[in-house]
Amino acid sequence: MHVKIAMNKDLISRSIEREAPPCEICGADQPRVVAARTDLMLGGRDTFIVCQCGGCGVLYQHPRPSEALIGRHYPADTSYPSYRQAVAAEPILRRLSRRAVLRRRCGLVLRHVRAGRLLDVGCATGDFLAEMRRQPGWSVVGAEPSAAAGRYAAAQSGAPIIRSLLNDAPFATASFDAITMWDVLEHVYRPREVIAEAARILRPGGVLVVNHPNTESLDRSLFGPIWVGYDLPRHTYLYPSVLLARLMVEYGLREAERVCLYGSHSVLADNLTYLAERRLGQGAASRTIAKTLRSLPVRLLAAPYITTIDRLRRGGNITAVFVRDL
Repeated sequence: MHVKIAMNKDLISRSIEREAPPCEICGADQPRVVAARTDLMLGGRDTFIVCQCGGCGVLYQHPRPSEALIGRHYPADTSYPSYRQAVAAEPILRRLSRRAVLRRRCGLVLRHVRAGRLLDVGCATGDFLAEMRRQPGWSVVGAEPSAAAGRYAAAQSGAPIIRSLLNDAPFATASFDAITMWDVLEHVYRPREVIAEAARILRPGGVLVVNHPNTESLDRSLFGPIWVGYDLPRHTYLYPSVLLARLMVEYGLREAERVCLYGSHSVLADNLTYLAERRLGQGAASRTIAKTLRSLPVRLLAAPYITTIDRLRRGGNITAVFVRDL
C-alpha cells in the first residue's frame, strides 16, 4: 500500500500535515485504496484517500490530516449540518423533517430504557438534548468539543454541556442509563478509547446508541467516490455493521437492534447534488437541482424507494443500539 500511495503522490498535497498510522481497530498496516477525492463540502484541490483495512475490513482515511489540524476542515458556522440553527427557526418543511428525526431518536432510546440519565456525545446545538429533556423521568448532559455549538446547546436545551469528547470527559463509572452518538463515531481518531469510556460510564443494562454512515448502503454502491458518507477529510473510520457489533462485544456491549432510522432521503439528495455539481459545476443549475431534490413533491415521489431501502437496511445511515452487560 505504501507503494500505491507513492505512485499516486501527485494526488496528495504537501500543504496539509498528514499522518498514516496503522488501523486503530486491529493494528494491521494493510490498507487498500477504495476511493480518492477532494473535499466536496469546502472545496479545494487536496485529495483525500479512503482505504479498507486488510486485517479487519474497516474503512479508514489513510493518510489523514493530523488530529491537531483537522479542525481547519470543519465550517465554523451553521453551514455545517450538525451546527444548524434551532429547529423552531427553520423553514416549515425542514422544521417538520427535523422534528420527525428527533421524535424517532427519542423513540428509539425509550424503546430500550424508560427513564434515567442520558449523555449525548457530540451534542452539536442541542436539539436532541432539548427533546429528551422533555421526556418524563429523564435528565440529560451533553458533550461537545465546539465551544460555539456548546454554548448554543446549553442555551436552547438548558442542559449542562461539557466541552470535550467522551474520552476526556469527567464522568463517574456507571453514571448513565443511555449514551447517544448521532453521527459522531466516524469522526473519532481513537475509536477504541471512546467505546471503552462509553462502556465504563454506562450502567449495566444501559444502552449505547450509535448512528453512522451505512457502508452497506445502496447509495455507496451507486455513487462510488462521491458517496456523501465518506465526507472527506472529516470522517476517519467507517464501520461495516457486523464489524462494529464485534468490536462492541470486546467492551461488554451487545447489539440489541439495528435499523435505518432516518436520513436516507437527505443522503440521497446530497449524493445527487454532488453528482450535479460534478457534471454542471456549482452554479444556478446545481442549486436548483439541490432545492428541487429536497422539495415536498420529490420527497413524496421518492418515499416508496426510501421506505424499501430502509427496510432492507440499505439506507444512507444505520443506527445500532448496544446494551451494556449486566
